Amino acid sequence: MEERKLVKKLAKVMSEVKRIEKKGYNKFHKYNYATESDVSEKVREVLAEQNVVMLPDVVEHSTREHKNQRGNTEYIATVMMKFTFIDGETGESLSIHSLGEGQDAGDKAVYKAITGATKYALMKAFMIPTGDDPEADTGMDERNAPQDKPNQEPTSISQKQVGLLKAKALDFGKLRGQDLVAVYEALNISDITKLTTKQASAAIRKLEGWLKKAQEKQGA
Repeated sequence: MEERKLVKKLAKVMSEVKRIEKKGYNKFHKYNYATESDVSEKVREVLAEQNVVMLPDVVEHSTREHKNQRGNTEYIATVMMKFTFIDGETGESLSIHSLGEGQDAGDKAVYKAITGATKYALMKAFMIPTGDDPEADTGMDERNAPQDKPNQEPTSISQKQVGLLKAKALDFGKLRGQDLVAVYEALNISDITKLTTKQASAAIRKLEGWLKKAQEKQGA
């Protein structure tokens, strides 16, 4: 039986790309994230060394209108992408699929969706441990944020914050050998759904600090 070299080469990429530095920063929610360009650049270098190319293909796409909290119309694009890895030496190929979604007030929603699909395809295919990485569109976050009003009740935690807080808590728990409940207790959180957006942001920043220190200690 002919040896399947492509799988070995992709496994080599997985072993070489262990971690992506989070160089991006979302000013609105105040968190760091790994950008698509950082992920693509790192993976591309190792793929090139292995003589493997990755070809993207938009299989399906759709766009819908959306009214943000300020009453302005924006567009949300969803794409289904097919990514095919091809071995330049043997001609072997292997394909994966990834969904992406992008929101923009102009004509960039589709491009944001493609960028997101590419980033997460690479992250999941090669199991790159960066945690939950919402796209850092600060302008979109600001446009969708409710306007502050006098005597207004604090805004409840958003679904994006719920996912981000849980993902970072899980990452920290793995490093410390703790379950999710123990990490929440360390943050003095009894019920995540009862947090306000401000409290959630503070908890996320605290977790980022803990993660950074834990990762630096591991790398020492």
